[in-house]
Amino acid sequence: MNIEPWDPWREFERVRAEADRIFSRFFASVKAHHEPPITFFPTTDVVETKEDLRVFISLPGMVEEDIEVAIEDGTLVVRGEREAPYEESHVHRHLNEWRYGYFERRFELPGDVDPERLSASYRWGVFSIVIPKKKA
Repeated sequence: MNIEPWDPWREFERVRAEADRIFSRFFASVKAHHEPPITFFPTTDVVETKEDLRVFISLPGMVEEDIEVAIEDGTLVVRGEREAPYEESHVHRHLNEWRYGYFERRFELPGDVDPERLSASYRWGVFSIVIPKKKA
């Protein structure tokens, strides 16, 4: 009989693996209806101030020129593609937490913002978008 002490990190990893399995199934159905297929959803914060709406998207390892921003029917669309820093066919991965490939995020804009004055910047792996509110 093999008796091991309880390890909370092992339990955490079990729960994380189960969550990854559930999300993979969900995102597989989302990817099946999108061309090109979406392979990951970068973490995002959307905040509002008195003056503007701000969107912060975590995109470490990307080049700013590979990120596209558009306004489509009152919706902010951010899309791009992140490539792995290694050749997939030449490595054996032991841990894979980063996601690579195509992404797209869509955010319906409120009516009080002025998308014509949108500005975007990329610094330290965070892509930031600022959309000022319309003047009263």
